[in-house]
Amino acid sequence: MKIKLNDEEYYFQTMEQKRQGAEQWILLHGFMGSAADFQQITPALAGSCIIPDLLGHGHSLTAAPASRFSIERQVADMAALITRKLVPPVNVWGYSMGGRLALQLTLTYPHLVKFLVLESATAGITAPAARRLRQQHDAQLALKLQREPLANFVAAWEKLPLFASQQKLPFAKQAFVHKQRMGQHANCLAASLRGMGTGQMPDLWPELSKIKVPVLLLCGEYDSKYQYLTAKLQHEIPNAFREVIPKAGHNVHLEQPQAVLQALGRIEAHENN
Repeated sequence: MKIKLNDEEYYFQTMEQKRQGAEQWILLHGFMGSAADFQQITPALAGSCIIPDLLGHGHSLTAAPASRFSIERQVADMAALITRKLVPPVNVWGYSMGGRLALQLTLTYPHLVKFLVLESATAGITAPAARRLRQQHDAQLALKLQREPLANFVAAWEKLPLFASQQKLPFAKQAFVHKQRMGQHANCLAASLRGMGTGQMPDLWPELSKIKVPVLLLCGEYDSKYQYLTAKLQHEIPNAFREVIPKAGHNVHLEQPQAVLQALGRIEAHENN
């Protein structure tokens, strides 16, 4: 399905399992992903789920400039999607880039969020010099996307140490992820990097104490960078629970979906007691 949010058209999927008192979810994928990324997770989430293709990804294509991809404007889009298609407050799950979006959404529109899952996510880069370096890095990646075949970019992306554990996945899963990446539009990905890359994200670390809802922080055993970042997030967020998922790298829900759902069940049981 498609919907116009502010001035951009978004594609989204829905899944509904009608049960009394069931939860409502919005799930936000990572860079070069799409709504299909969560297909191993959504059948186990009782209630209503909305899973959008984020701006410039999947079927949410646009010719908009990089400024339209800013996290502030995409957060406003997701807030509009929640209020039009769900009954807030809702549960928000964000992975990687989607996690950064989910965190900003929670801080900007706290009345819309009941529960937050941050998977392999960060609250931004604090040091100005480090942020500038990341902006330069993202700009170089954007140029590469526009100047070289998408297949070259995807091949280099899949060799990043961050995704090394995905090379041990069954062939069908590796093929699924590769197809997702190759199905993207290079110019849209470049605009996403320029407008919403990690270097463009505001430094949200000083704001984390304002989060009042329960937060589940997920990271993989093989992802040392995000083990550190999720531990730091847990220290700053008042009601945060952290789970390091065994035998998983950066994309935890892809690599170990059952372990992720079990972690979710543990925090739900804790909150209900």
